[in-house]
Amino acid sequence: MPQSRPRFLVATPRRHRDAPVRTRWALGVLLVSLVLLQFGYPITLEGPLWTIAYLLLYGGVLFFGVRIANDDPGRYWAVTVASVLLMAAGIWFAVQQDDSTAQATFIGTIGLLQLTLLMALAAVLISPPPRAGSIDLILVAVSAYLLLGGVFGAVASLLEFFQPGSYLDPHATQAGVEWHSLFYNSYVTLSTLGYGDVVPVAPWARSLSSLEAVLGTLFVAVVIARLVGIARRPARDS
Repeated sequence: MPQSRPRFLVATPRRHRDAPVRTRWALGVLLVSLVLLQFGYPITLEGPLWTIAYLLLYGGVLFFGVRIANDDPGRYWAVTVASVLLMAAGIWFAVQQDDSTAQATFIGTIGLLQLTLLMALAAVLISPPPRAGSIDLILVAVSAYLLLGGVFGAVASLLEFFQPGSYLDPHATQAGVEWHSLFYNSYVTLSTLGYGDVVPVAPWARSLSSLEAVLGTLFVAVVIARLVGIARRPARDS
């Protein structure tokens, strides 16, 4: 009988080396979903129907999160809770897009789910499972990087919501900086590109941007070094 494709383990270091495994295609679904979500948000500006279509893309992220939770609900209860909250907040936001509270709740649940998934993937990079190949770990690393930018984008959006004026965007067409611009600014900051078109002006906003820039630089340096070290082990992909 043909051997089944090796599955991929999602676990936290030391304590959870026997945690459930993930298939490579599931990681691919997560990565594709994150790319479309993190960089396809301008579609929500085209109207309610396009906003609903955008929200449906979260199905891929939720699918990956639910797969983790189903394998071991006690171990990944945070992912389960975050997934349920995001679905509820997404429905609320889709029905009442002009409600600022609904928008803030939706953004907050996005950040919460992405944070729980980021922690799960970061654990894999810290302590790679024996059966995880180099391609699996690359998928994990790229997904974790996108999640990191999403988490900071959500936090910045909530900061602007609770403390209006924390960020300045001279090109904004209305008062305040919208979450679209802050997610864009998050990835510009994470990659240390720094266009300077969206500027943190409040003390906490500046502190958040500084932290993101530092973590973005460290993430790339540390993860690349980690992946290079793992790739040198012939048994990893055998």
